[in-house]
This record gives sequence, C-alpha cells and structure tokens, in this order.
Amino acid sequence: MPGITDLVGIGLAGGQGVRARPLTLKAPGYLRSKAAMSFLGRRLIHWVIQVLAAEGIKEYYVVAHGKENRYQIKVMIGYGEQLGVDVQYSPVKYDALSSGSADSTLRMLEHWDLSGPALVFPTDSIIDFELEPMYRTHLERQPVATVAAMTRGPVEVAGKYGVMLTDAEGRIVEFVEKPTLQELRDHYADVPAADFDRLPLLTNAGFYLVDSATLRGLADNVEIATLRRDRLDFGKDLLPWLVGNGYPVYAHTVRAVGDLGNVQDYLETMVDALHGDFESVTRQLGPPFDPERNVWIAPESLSFRDERSGKTLAEKLGEGLVTIGPAVRIGRFCEIGPGVVISESNLDDDVEVREGAYISRSQIRDGAIVGPGARLRSSVVGSMTEIRSDHAKRTVIEDGVALGDEVTVYAGVRLQGGVAVYPRLKIPAAIDVPPGAEITEAEDVLRYL
Repeated sequence: MPGITDLVGIGLAGGQGVRARPLTLKAPGYLRSKAAMSFLGRRLIHWVIQVLAAEGIKEYYVVAHGKENRYQIKVMIGYGEQLGVDVQYSPVKYDALSSGSADSTLRMLEHWDLSGPALVFPTDSIIDFELEPMYRTHLERQPVATVAAMTRGPVEVAGKYGVMLTDAEGRIVEFVEKPTLQELRDHYADVPAADFDRLPLLTNAGFYLVDSATLRGLADNVEIATLRRDRLDFGKDLLPWLVGNGYPVYAHTVRAVGDLGNVQDYLETMVDALHGDFESVTRQLGPPFDPERNVWIAPESLSFRDERSGKTLAEKLGEGLVTIGPAVRIGRFCEIGPGVVISESNLDDDVEVREGAYISRSQIRDGAIVGPGARLRSSVVGSMTEIRSDHAKRTVIEDGVALGDEVTVYAGVRLQGGVAVYPRLKIPAAIDVPPGAEITEAEDVLRYL
C-alpha cells in the first residue's frame, strides 16, 4: 500500500478575498492574497504547509490565479526550500482559462502529469486532523474523492454551510447547499425537538483526497466539459456531479477546521487555536510561557521595558501590574504598559500597548500602536495602525470591527458592529459611523462627520 510520502499536495490559491476585506488589502487597490494573511504570527500559507508537511506531504503544487496570489506566495515560500518541501506553481498562461477551482485543478493535473493520489487543499484555512487514517481509508475504499468533513450543529450550519448527507458507510449520497434552519427541521422532522440542536451535520471542510488518474479521465466527459465552459468549482459543481452520477465519494470527519474567510470567522478560529482546540497549531507554536493559561510570550517582549514604568514585562507580570491571559500570544519586541489587560488575543511583533489599555478577542498586527485606556474587543487591527486614546477620551473598537493597515484612529472614536476601515485612512474624533459601514475612501469619512 502506498505511503503518505507518495501523496502530493495541490494548493488552491485563486480567490480574491473579498469577504475578508480589509484583511486582504495591503493598500487601496492592492490586494493581499488570502494565503498571505497573518495568523498567529505566520502567514496562512506557512501554517497550512507546515501542518501538512508534519503529516508527511513533501511535494506541493500551487494552483494560483493572478499576480497577487502567485507572486506574493512565491515571495513567502519560494520553491519550499526553507520549509523543507518542494513547491511548483501553475503557469501564468493558464490563468485566463480558469472557470473555477476544479477546472484549474483538472488542467494542472494534466500539465504536471499527476496520476497518483493527491490532497487538494485551500491555502486560506487551518485544519486539525490526522492524515494517515484518512489516507489509509481512502486507499482501501478507492473512491474518486474523500472529503474532509467538519461536524457542526444545525444552528451553526443554517444559511452558512453546505451539508453532506451520507449512508452508514460514510459514502456521500447528497449535497445540500446552505440549507435554512427550517429546511433542516423539515428534513429531520423525525428527530425529537430536544435532540435537534445536537444533530452532528457534516460540512465540507475544503480538503479533498482525490484520485488524479480518475479525475483526468473525466476531463473530457461531455457533461464536465459543458460545466467547465461556465464554472467548475469543487464544492458547488464537481463533487455534486460525481455523487449524482454514481461515482464513489466519501466523507471523513476531521477534528477541526478554521474558516478564515471573514473577520468574525477569523477571530473565532484564532481564539479556538489559542485555547488549544487545534492540536496541529499548538504543536507548531512551541512551548508556552504559561501552559496553564495557554499564554505564549516571546523572550524579546518579556525583557522589553515600557517607557511609562521603565519595567520589563516580566517584572510587571511578577508584580501583578499587567494581566495577560488566558489564551494570548505576544510576538517579539512588544511594549506592554502598566495596567494593561489582554485576553484571548494575538499580538504580532513590535506592537505597542500603552498604559491602561484593554484588549480582548482581538488580532493586533505588526507595528500597531494601542493608546492609553483604549478598549478593543473582538476586532482586527492592521499593521502599523495607530489607535490614539487618552483617559479623558477613551477610544472604543469592538464587535467585529476591522481596521486595515496604516489606519489612524483619533482619540475618542467609537467604532462598533462590523465596521470595516480600509488601509491608510484617518478616522477623526467627531465621526459617527453606523454599525456595518464600510469606509473605503476619504469621501466615506466625510459622509459620517
């Protein structure tokens, strides 16, 4: 039986990250590949390859689309030398032909002459699983595809995730695209109401073990060729077609999958990972500073003195002058002032958090500054963004707010409820921004003054 070393990885990196903006914007009009998004101090493409490499995959092929995806990824991982793997990229000439993730994959299987088993994976998700049993089961059953599945409850699934219905052996018999809660209730009408909320529904995690030779043989199928002219996506088109035409496709449950496609999902995945719910991530993070509270602090930050007290972070922790944890990661050379409280959050390198600031369930990118007394909760702060604040005019950023890179927020501003601010904009103190607003340019700022 072939081993995991015979398995190759095919990374899908063709999206534009619209749902995740401004996290996927480097500057106005300049896209950041979702694979280049920062997560717990590393780029997502680093995380996914390191997790898969630890499971045994050493050979990778990246299906890219457009300059941002291809060359940003190439700058970050090159041809895999630093990660101890081999990486190749899809040729630019095929970009214009792509009609979806499955269409591009079929074309690249032919281009790279791949005929063995392959793991097709997204480059913008985190997975926690054991590949060996999934691969072994795949080889025993010999389906066209084995789909990594995440178990979720009906309330979490409704209107957000597609559901896979399986038989007793795990073979997928039907795909239901983003059912409503009422549709789920109707389908499971025989389930007692008290048990309905605990139903283990299988959702597509976006990781697929496939038989490359079989897929290549289907490339010229008349129906597949017709679909490819319009759109051939894995989850929406190819897998449902395979199931509907009698090809064996199985589901394999994995421990956890983190969807990072929007701000809320990003933060939930980050907090879960910091609490240790992703074993694959925990192993890569290394030994924590405080194992009982799941706190990671880089040595350079522990020895860093803040300007206000002149004390190191280690001294302030020892004297109870700061509160850090549970579930916190602090990168290198971060300056943490006295009276700061940080919980369930990630701070990348060179972050400055001044005295009395409060940070909860938030992501703070490299070089950001959080002013005195500022309150941040359930928000994302971009690289080199400055949140000005003082104790007389405290700034409040909470409930799903996302600030792009190099944003300046003036003291006294209050942003709540999913507001998105694009890179390099200035948010003045007198502004009144309604929840859910998207501030993409200076004219939007003026509109809310």
